[in-house]
Amino acid sequence: MYAFQKLPQLVDKRGKLVHKGEYAKRKNGVASITTRVWHHSLTKLSAGGSRIESFADFHVRTNGWPEIAYALIIDPKHVINGKAAIYYCVDIAKRSYHVGNSNTVGLGICVIGDYRTDKLDAATIQSVIDLHKALIADGIGKYDKAHNEMPGYSWKACCVYDYKKAFKDTAVINIPVKGQEAAPVPGLYTVQEGDTFWSIALKDGKEGITVEDLIAANPDVKPSELKVGQTIKFGKAQNSYIPTPATPKKDQSEYKYPLPSGVLKVGSTDKGAIKKLQEALNVVYFKCDAADGIYGAKTKNAVIRFQKVYLPYAVDGIYGPNTKSKLQAVLKSKGY
Repeated sequence: MYAFQKLPQLVDKRGKLVHKGEYAKRKNGVASITTRVWHHSLTKLSAGGSRIESFADFHVRTNGWPEIAYALIIDPKHVINGKAAIYYCVDIAKRSYHVGNSNTVGLGICVIGDYRTDKLDAATIQSVIDLHKALIADGIGKYDKAHNEMPGYSWKACCVYDYKKAFKDTAVINIPVKGQEAAPVPGLYTVQEGDTFWSIALKDGKEGITVEDLIAANPDVKPSELKVGQTIKFGKAQNSYIPTPATPKKDQSEYKYPLPSGVLKVGSTDKGAIKKLQEALNVVYFKCDAADGIYGAKTKNAVIRFQKVYLPYAVDGIYGPNTKSKLQAVLKSKGY
């Protein structure tokens, strides 16, 4: 057992969070790790979604990754014996997705919080110190770097807090930290391992680049089939997506592809309603094959793919009011 696993504030969550399969092993196992990579979650400590269960759900169900991104997560909101809890989420021998083409050599460590506005408290810094010392004692990694110090990520506002200072003392660290400011967002971006439009997009901050912007600016790129080394428009994609101005509501029967009301899911028996849904999904390129009125695995999969792009926090494969509203908007934007 490693020294870091013996820390009294460590909680083993491996295999206990939502996952879909598992990451591949590092080429040389733990010996491959050269760099301990420090992140922050970019979610405010006050937000309800600042919890490992929410991160795992987003990483797996929206980004399509096998497991949560980070091997180790420090949680300032849960204190154990005066120190912030440390969650062991992914076995360190696995190549988790958190730093693109450096995943094999990088160990992902995340401190929950958005340290552009939050600040590290003493309990959190003590766990940073303890974890750092234990990893060194274990011989896991030789270097420490922030996310934005890794190749291709200088534009990331991460980790912002002064992780090197945190190794040395328990003083509360205020932000922003000089020298940790993110570089300008590049006009073009080269896709790295594990990237998705959702993980690339800047959903907040001054740039405001959205998934919809990336889709609109890169019409020849399939979001579900990104390839490592592929170049996409990134900074140049800003404001590429222009929502169609709202128009007065009209009766569903007047639309070319009227959508059914209510809830549809695997096992639903309203063939007429299911067929309407299938026809609408097919026409906006979320193919579910023939519109046969059967809500089977292919239709559920098409709904999931649609939700991953347009409703990333409600991916369940079930057609309901929110999916209907977003699907109707997409139909309108395409002239239907």
